[in-house]
Amino acid sequence: MAVGFWPRGRIKLWLEKLGLIEPFSGNLATCWSNIKEEEALERYKLITGNPISFPEFQVHGKKNPEDNWLAASPDGVVDSYIYGLPSHGVLEIKCPFFGGDMTRAYPWKRVPLYYIPQAQGLMEILDRDWMDMYVWTVHGSSLFRLYRNEEYWDILKMALSDFWWKHVQPAKEICSTSVITNPLVELKSLRPAPKHELCSYIVHASKIVVDNSDLLMREIHGKLRY
Repeated sequence: MAVGFWPRGRIKLWLEKLGLIEPFSGNLATCWSNIKEEEALERYKLITGNPISFPEFQVHGKKNPEDNWLAASPDGVVDSYIYGLPSHGVLEIKCPFFGGDMTRAYPWKRVPLYYIPQAQGLMEILDRDWMDMYVWTVHGSSLFRLYRNEEYWDILKMALSDFWWKHVQPAKEICSTSVITNPLVELKSLRPAPKHELCSYIVHASKIVVDNSDLLMREIHGKLRY
């Protein structure tokens, strides 16, 4: 949302970070995901046999303390060996809701572009080489392997940094010393544009990341389709 993939999402996130509106607390889709995530995790472990560990909330900044404003909470991490070499990945589980219409609830054939910033951010913050994105539905599941792209992250970080240091932090300083009743007017000079200037580039780069990802498995009612 900090980049501008969603209409009005960037300004809404800015207001949330300033504490001027209530943060997003969930909806039917997130409730569904929370309920089904454990079932999806067990299915992923059954399919892959991968050992999963569950790290706590991770703050970025081990290499550079100035990056400690970035943080992430993964669904799990995977540490395994391939041909005797260590392989380090992160797990992200998706349980799409399809607007509640379970007749349409079939696993994806392709990762939606808007999940790529989150995926690359998780891999960077946790210092992981790849991500398994496991998509669970009532009719089946699919498993994608996405790969860390440091060039993508460098561009994404520029957009995230601009949002945080040019819009959120200076506005927070004003809010800490003044009573703000109409932030869209009183903080107009610090209000972010609907899209960051790099948004179009990041959308294009996200498509390339998706194109370079691998669909490892897709099953419908327990029968492999890929």
